[in-house]
Amino acid sequence: MTNRRSVLTLATALLVLGASVSSAGWDEGVAAFTAGNYAQAIAEFQQFVEERTEEEALQKGYQMLAQSLLRGGKARESIAAFQKHLELKPGDLGSQIGLGQAYFQSGMPRECVATLNRLNVGSLPEPHQILVYQMRSASQARLGNTRGAAADLGKVADLKGDAKTRFEYGRLLQSDAQLDAALTAYERAISMDGSEAEWKQTLVNALKIKGRTTQGSAKTGIYAKAQNVARSLVASSPSFDNLLLLGEVQLGAKNYDAAGSTFQQAISKKANDWHPHFYLGQAYGSLERYNEAEGPLNTALPLAPGETERKQIQDYLGFVLSKQNKYDLAIAAYESAGNSAGAARVRENKQIEQENLEADEHNRNIEELERTREELRRQLEELPGGTEPPRR
Repeated sequence: MTNRRSVLTLATALLVLGASVSSAGWDEGVAAFTAGNYAQAIAEFQQFVEERTEEEALQKGYQMLAQSLLRGGKARESIAAFQKHLELKPGDLGSQIGLGQAYFQSGMPRECVATLNRLNVGSLPEPHQILVYQMRSASQARLGNTRGAAADLGKVADLKGDAKTRFEYGRLLQSDAQLDAALTAYERAISMDGSEAEWKQTLVNALKIKGRTTQGSAKTGIYAKAQNVARSLVASSPSFDNLLLLGEVQLGAKNYDAAGSTFQQAISKKANDWHPHFYLGQAYGSLERYNEAEGPLNTALPLAPGETERKQIQDYLGFVLSKQNKYDLAIAAYESAGNSAGAARVRENKQIEQENLEADEHNRNIEELERTREELRRQLEELPGGTEPPRR
């Protein structure tokens, strides 16, 4: 997240340009530092602080030694030099930032956060603010403080104004279960740069999560928004993954006919994946085309990678079969899915239907007997001396 060579603190820059220290090793150290020869700069400034006793010279010497160590890839060794400089010059902003950077590069996030928390970040020049917030955000993320990490990265996004940081800010917000704020960040990032397919996929998946926890017309509206983003993905790249994503949100938006068509396209791209077959069965089931739903669901079953997925398919298959009054098959499907309540419900429906059939048969028999009795009565009335047949 942070460019480790991104900032040479203002105090150090001024020191290099305007120092008037006259001593062996100082000029050589400055020249080596400016040339990027940090190994020589470290040696020169180490010798310089060992030979000097004047406080002003030591202040400047330790600051340059610390910066040389940090820039030379010896972040952990630079910590003591920064601390020594701060003893000699308490509150020095350059060394406070440098010490935080040294802790950050040394993999010491707790110490980094504690050091940077002592700064009045808003008073720093903008590039330094960005550096501090970036380091503190990354360190807080390592410590598991996702909320604090997100807050700092949000400040970086505001300062830099770039789409990538705004998107990464959204990721952190979503990790901290701040889904609404994450959606806003994703949408803003995409409005700034709509060329990133991964960002759009992330937004669609986040909207799916939001849709699952929403009810009524608001739920349909969320999925409709996801549809629009997913359609743009498919328009630019009609890949299997993009088609599958579009079909899923079309299901959520209750756009079942369109979903069915989309899943058929996905199957044409990758027929050995269980997802589009399963979702196609759901689309047909939602359209009450239960007999058409059976086929895709049965195709999905052997393609499913594990027991959990097979149970999911069997459960919906049980529903589809029960709607067609295929009771025994529905019971078997529900039992395979581990849905004992579903199986019991189908058994009850089967029993009710059997009782209704028996009742209908009984009523038909009664009606037939009544017709027979009526016919006999009519025939008897036509005979001389005939009487009405007895009622049963």
